[in-house]
Amino acid sequence: MAGAPAGPLQVGDLLAGRYLLLDVVADDGPAVLWRANDEILARPVAVKVIPTPTKKMKDAAAPFLEAAVRTCAVNHTGLARVYDATLELRPGRGNDVAFVISEWVDGEPLDQHLVRVGALAPLDAADVVRQAGDALVAAHAGGLLHGRLHPRNVLITPAGRVRVTDAAVAAALHGEPVAGLANREGVRTDTRDLAAVLYALVTARWPELTGLPGGSLPPAPTTDGQLLSARQVRAGVPRALDNVITRGLTPSKLITQPPLVTPAALADAAEGSVVESRLAAKAALAPTAASQPSRLRKHWPLLAAAGAVLLSAAVGWGLGLAAGDLPREANAVDAIVSPTEAPKPGSKPIAALDLSRVAVRDFDPAGDGQENPDQVRNAVDGFPNTAWSTSRYKSERFGGIKGGVGLLLDLGTVRTLKGVEVGFSASGAKVELRTSEFAPPAGKNAADSLRLEAAALDGKQVASLRPRDGIRGRYLLIWITSLPRDGDGFRVGVSELRIT
Repeated sequence: MAGAPAGPLQVGDLLAGRYLLLDVVADDGPAVLWRANDEILARPVAVKVIPTPTKKMKDAAAPFLEAAVRTCAVNHTGLARVYDATLELRPGRGNDVAFVISEWVDGEPLDQHLVRVGALAPLDAADVVRQAGDALVAAHAGGLLHGRLHPRNVLITPAGRVRVTDAAVAAALHGEPVAGLANREGVRTDTRDLAAVLYALVTARWPELTGLPGGSLPPAPTTDGQLLSARQVRAGVPRALDNVITRGLTPSKLITQPPLVTPAALADAAEGSVVESRLAAKAALAPTAASQPSRLRKHWPLLAAAGAVLLSAAVGWGLGLAAGDLPREANAVDAIVSPTEAPKPGSKPIAALDLSRVAVRDFDPAGDGQENPDQVRNAVDGFPNTAWSTSRYKSERFGGIKGGVGLLLDLGTVRTLKGVEVGFSASGAKVELRTSEFAPPAGKNAADSLRLEAAALDGKQVASLRPRDGIRGRYLLIWITSLPRDGDGFRVGVSELRIT
C-alpha cells in the first residue's frame, strides 16, 4: 500500500505549502494516514486526511478538526502531539481535504508487537498500562476524552516507551461526540478500553466486547457469549491481575470488589497486583541495574545493540544512558535515589516526592517544540544509569539558537517544597529552577513566564536548587542554560531528579 495514491492525494503532493506526502501508512477507515515531511522544520510528521468532495463530508470534517484543535492544547509525553489542523481548498487539483498534522512516532503498533513477541509478562503488562494510563489521565485533565483506545493507537517505541495516538480525533471520525469536555461516562469508557488493552497484553487476544478493532490480534475466546477471563485464556496470569482486568472491563462479574472507573485507578491496581514481582525483579537487577534501562527493550529487534553496550559495561563503562552513548561519572548520582545523608539530631527525615506519577515532559519552546520526548521518564525512573538527554549542539549555549532546554513537571496541584536536586550524566552544566502556579504559555520566551527560584552555576554533576524560603508552585521547570562538552559537540543528560 505504501506509495499508492489515496483518494484525491498522491505521493509528492504538498499540503499547506510545507507538508510533503511520502507514503500511505494506513487506509482502512474514514481517514487515510500518510507519512510526510515538514519541509520547513525538516522533521517527519503524520498526516491524517479525509477527502471532502461534498458539503455533507465537509460538515463531517468539522468535528474531526475541532477534536484536533482541542488535542493541540494537551501536552504529555505519552500522547502523540498534534501540530496543525485545517481544511484546504484545492481548486483545480482534485477534491478539497481536511487534514491533521501530528508528531510522527517511531514505534510499533501494540497489536503487531504482541503478534511478534507474544503475550507479555504481568510485570511488563503493568508497565505498559501505567504509561498508557498516565497519558489518558493527562488527556482527561485537559478536558479531552480519547474515545477509541485500541491496540492500533498504542505504540511501543524502540526505547520501550508507550505513546498513545489519535486522542479524540479517531472517535470524532467515527461520529462519536468526544471533542467536548471530559465527562464521567466518557472517562469510564476510556478506562474500560484501557482494561481491554491490559487483557490483550497478557493474552495476545482482543476482547471484542468493546466494539473497537483489535488490529491483527485474534479475538478473545468466549463461552455462551461470555468473555473468558484472562486467567482462563493464559496460564500464569496472577489472580490479582486477572481481577483488575475484570473490575475495569466487566465489573458486573466481580461484585465483591469495586469497579475501576478511572485510568489512574486501573493503572494503580495493575501495579499493585504485581508489586511482589516488581520487588523481586528490582532485587535481581540491583547488581546490574545499568543493563535494564527499559523492560520492553528485550522484545525489540535491536537487542543486539544492547548486547554490545553490555560488553562495554563489562570493561567498566556501564550501560551508558538511555539517551544513547552518554557515559556517566560512576556513583555520582546514586545518592539522589538512595540518599545517605542522615537527618540532623532532633529533626525529621525529609521525604522525597514520588515522581513515578508526576507528569513530566520535555520543554523546548524556542526550538522545534520537542527535545527527545521518548526519554523523559528516564529522569524519574529511579535508575541513575538511565537519562533524558538534550540534543547535541555546536556550542555550550545551544549554538546560539535558543536560551535553554529542560524538563517541565506538573505536580497536579500547588505544593510547598524545599528544593530540587538534579543529577546530570556529567559535570559542567548550568541549570535554573523556575516555578509557576499555571502552565507556561506557548512561545519561544515561555521559560520567562515562570519564576526564577534558584540557579546552579558551578557545574557540579549533582546540582542543588534550594531557595532560602522554599518553593511554592504546581509547575517546576528544570531549565538547562549551558551544556558541557561531549565528544565533538555539547550535550548533557538528566539522570535523576529528587524533589523534597
